[in-house]
Amino acid sequence: MGATGSKDKLGGSPSVPQMAGGMPGAAGEMQSPELKCAVPVAFRWHHAAQREVYVVGSFSNWQTKIRLTREPETDAYSTVVQIVPGIHQYKFIVDGEWRCAQDQPRCLDSVGNENNCLEVEEAEAPEPEPLEEDQMGKEEPPSPRSSYNCQSVDPDEYIKDPPPPPPHPRRGG
Repeated sequence: MGATGSKDKLGGSPSVPQMAGGMPGAAGEMQSPELKCAVPVAFRWHHAAQREVYVVGSFSNWQTKIRLTREPETDAYSTVVQIVPGIHQYKFIVDGEWRCAQDQPRCLDSVGNENNCLEVEEAEAPEPEPLEEDQMGKEEPPSPRSSYNCQSVDPDEYIKDPPPPPPHPRRGG
């Protein structure tokens, strides 16, 4: 990714837009009920970094730096973050410099800063597999049906005293 740093108009540090409705995405943070519908989203930085790479975005209200882990075989950095569905903007912090990934979708925020952006859709529950005919009760069970015809116990039986124990055999002497 040939990313370039995003600086504010004065040439200083990038401005961090404050987005409403962000949710914490890092592990170990307290989960709100809204986070229960969160979807795992993978973030990857494909370019070299000397020390460290983080991702920050509207999904955490631009407050939480989430560290990406280096993949030794590819030299890429990646992490998975639980994010609630919606449209989110994010940036990478690479060795202390705020950067956009040029090979990922980009957009401008309300003050003109370039950010990466993504739309997280709700996860769909997998459809249950249809039952086969033998699972629909058309095939006989392995034990005879008559063995399933047990008499229910009368509730009054539970309040009766137990029967006396049998006598113990005497030892001959």
